[in-house]
Amino acid sequence: MSQFKNAQVLNYKMTNSYIEDSEKASKTLPVSTKSGVKTILIGRHGKPALCRKVWLTSDGYKNWWHLYDEGGLAEGQKPPRKLLNAVAKTKFIISSPLRRAHETAIAVAGERNIAIDEIYIEAPLPPPPLPDFVKFRPKIWGFISRCTWFVGLNLGAESHDEAKARAQSAAGKLDSLAQEHGTIALFAHGWFNRMMRPYLKLLGYKCIEDGGDWHWSYRIYQKHD
Repeated sequence: MSQFKNAQVLNYKMTNSYIEDSEKASKTLPVSTKSGVKTILIGRHGKPALCRKVWLTSDGYKNWWHLYDEGGLAEGQKPPRKLLNAVAKTKFIISSPLRRAHETAIAVAGERNIAIDEIYIEAPLPPPPLPDFVKFRPKIWGFISRCTWFVGLNLGAESHDEAKARAQSAAGKLDSLAQEHGTIALFAHGWFNRMMRPYLKLLGYKCIEDGGDWHWSYRIYQKHD
């Protein structure tokens, strides 16, 4: 476990500036408030605290990913103004229960309540069992693990097919919430957010703003009934 000495989870401190910024934000999602328009903002979490500058074996990456799921955001971050503006008047906000996503939602929501639903947790990244002399950085392990998981090597974790079924159910939940509230926001995880896209499209949603896939990024989907 010595390879994790530099991979410590920093304590995330929520500052008053997050709440102040969200309260000052005056713009809203670029959508109509007329009846029949449903809008869903799906955002990725902020930058996590866990160090990525480590070389890991397959087992080491498995332990690293466990710490990643337990850990929160790196200190000193503030949500982008554009994101705060986008959710300024959104009354229903949801997050994955994983700490990095929930802390992101807290930073954006200000004093608004946040619903938590485990259906939006990230798809697993089980690394293939390679010899201990094979070591990679977490980013490379993530790429390798996603590829092998995609073709069926789930090693007892949720399979690709199971994750797809979950993504379909998750998209259906978002649609139901949007039908009820009009405009909603979800803060979750990069890969699973992408997995929901085709199912949102099948439900009639169109991506009207694509902010990419980096930390604090978001996409906005809209449907006209």
